[in-house]
Amino acid sequence: MSTSASLEGAAGVTAAMTAVMARVHQAAERSGRSPAQVRVVAVSKTKPVSLIKAVYDSTGHRSFGENYVQELLEKAPQLPEDIEWHFIGNLQSNKVKSLLAGVPNLYMVESVDDKKIANYLERAVGSLGRKPLKVLVQVNTSGEQSKFGVEPSGCVELAKHVKLGCPNLVFSGLMTIGMLDYSSTPKNFQALLDCRKEVCAELGLEEEECELSMGMSADFEQAIEMGSTNVRIGSTIFGARQTKQE
Repeated sequence: MSTSASLEGAAGVTAAMTAVMARVHQAAERSGRSPAQVRVVAVSKTKPVSLIKAVYDSTGHRSFGENYVQELLEKAPQLPEDIEWHFIGNLQSNKVKSLLAGVPNLYMVESVDDKKIANYLERAVGSLGRKPLKVLVQVNTSGEQSKFGVEPSGCVELAKHVKLGCPNLVFSGLMTIGMLDYSSTPKNFQALLDCRKEVCAELGLEEEECELSMGMSADFEQAIEMGSTNVRIGSTIFGARQTKQE
């Protein structure tokens, strides 16, 4: 990439990030909340480290996310240690230890969708001597078989397992992806709100103690208006993702 193209890309993502944050602030205010109550995870999948660094340097943003373990393992060591990384993709059990060992500043795993992966994370955190790791339980609110996540009817049981059975994990809330095209409907968001109500009642938590990670580039404003505390925004900041070569 030429220097001019690199500079243009950096300026573009910086402007896009600034615009996204303005939209987030407005949506938070419309929902009667402070913008500080909504975290924006900038999802940089398939994009170069230089663009992440541009957003980091120019806007002061610190929450970034990745979908693929290998990509995060490659990027994290090249970037500042005060970045709070969110892993938001499907996590395979055989990659848990390498993820936790290779990314000391992994802040949260948002995609715990069964007891097996929770148990793998629990053991890995313990064996590495890391501080307890924040996790979200991923819920399949769309009913699509292609989507990962526990069924809404199973969210309480999985949340209870993490909260009560995994002392090295910190149950921090719920996450959903939504429809096949990564958009969501109010019905998807409402399903997650309903899950939170059930989980909080069962575990004796205040709703403010249970995050809702819902909303992506196509629908984050609506998600915030319905109560999301964590939105995962990729293409609106970084542009369309490149096709990942498997």
